[in-house]
Amino acid sequence: MTVTDIPSDIIRRWRDGDSDARDRLFTILYNEFAAIASTLLRRQTAPVSLATSDLVNEAVIRIFNASDLEIVDRTHLLALSARVMRQVLLDAARRRNRQKRRGLIVTLSDAQGGAASGNADYEALERALVRLTAIDPERADIVEMRYFGGLTVEEIALIKDVSISTIKRKWEAARLWLKDALEHDISG
Repeated sequence: MTVTDIPSDIIRRWRDGDSDARDRLFTILYNEFAAIASTLLRRQTAPVSLATSDLVNEAVIRIFNASDLEIVDRTHLLALSARVMRQVLLDAARRRNRQKRRGLIVTLSDAQGGAASGNADYEALERALVRLTAIDPERADIVEMRYFGGLTVEEIALIKDVSISTIKRKWEAARLWLKDALEHDISG
């Protein structure tokens, strides 16, 4: 079972305090996040201080411990999952940089290992995504779900309720914009 197959009642039951639903949701999230985390960490060209299990555990813990979350359905959970994975990786890069080490290296490809469009550290990627969000929040969401959440174009189209071709166009445009932004990043 994947995140996209989560029965909607399990989320409602978890929000209502059902520990069995929480445990079932944890199992589903853990397996899905492990696949995403493994892909994200394999992309690293520099040594990474995070193990797959560390990244997964931190992401799941953040979701389960956030008391102010009002997750209403699978779509919201998918978007939140991508955002949490992004934040965990960014926090790890910031900790690493504070310790006077090189930043983590990422490639701008999808989580399934599509074509690379350049290298950048997570903080540069974050700066670029913040700028993209200001310009085009929808494309930034697609990048977040595709890159950090590991969702397929088809899954994003379903979540966004648009055609697959629309998502493909917006994904490619966002990748090209980010590639240019990262090549010309002067903040780092």
